[in-house]
Amino acid sequence: MTLPPHLARALAARDAPGPPVHAVEVGGSSVQSSVFAGGTVEFAEGPRPAADTGPFGLAAPGLVIDGRVQGATQLGWDDVEAWRELGYPHRPDVSMNDADAAALGEWLLRAERPGSLLYAGIGTGLGGSLITGGEVVDVRLSHQTGFGEAVCDGCRAPGCLNARIGGQYLPRRLDAADKRRVVDLLATAIGRAGLPGGTVVVLAGGLVRRTHPDLVAALRSRLGGAYPVEGSAAPAAAKSAAYVGLLDRLVGEGRTG
Repeated sequence: MTLPPHLARALAARDAPGPPVHAVEVGGSSVQSSVFAGGTVEFAEGPRPAADTGPFGLAAPGLVIDGRVQGATQLGWDDVEAWRELGYPHRPDVSMNDADAAALGEWLLRAERPGSLLYAGIGTGLGGSLITGGEVVDVRLSHQTGFGEAVCDGCRAPGCLNARIGGQYLPRRLDAADKRRVVDLLATAIGRAGLPGGTVVVLAGGLVRRTHPDLVAALRSRLGGAYPVEGSAAPAAAKSAAYVGLLDRLVGEGRTG
């Protein structure tokens, strides 16, 4: 499923013709645009700025407000107007943290939507977000502390989980011992997160989806049934499910025409 049916219908029913609606996701290693055109989503590398850019949403690591990104150290963006960095002529209509957008997208892409969904995405860093009842709610996962002495480049805290299992802190290829460490630390953090009962855990991110998909089954086994564990529902061509979360917010906020 590329889009949930309600979202595909809402985008197709836009009142005004004009430039297509799109979402742009910025990650530590790449940028991807997801453009809704001709009744479907097309994925393209890089941003899609133009003088007549239509409604668009932006997802990036860090604190993302009205196109401004703070604390995305893996991008070298301590405090930047990201839309300008990407070449857009105006601010995005919707701005979201990338993990929040991906978590919402994962929730929307499931035919049976759980009451709560925890997204854990291992890419350049570790992204974490919780969806409850279709809304993003606070959860402490990525920057939980108490995991040794390593210092996170983002939060600057020693013992931060991100500094142990974020992709930039891991070997390029994980061996069996590396995988056990990632799964054990992540399972410990999930157990400490105070999740609602029955929360579905989605383990995703580029490192998992493209390099080590076996980590999904390993985490499922490690949690021993405490929480269901699933892989990403995003199509293989998508960087993540963040485009779905962004497009849903664009439709919900009436920004699509």
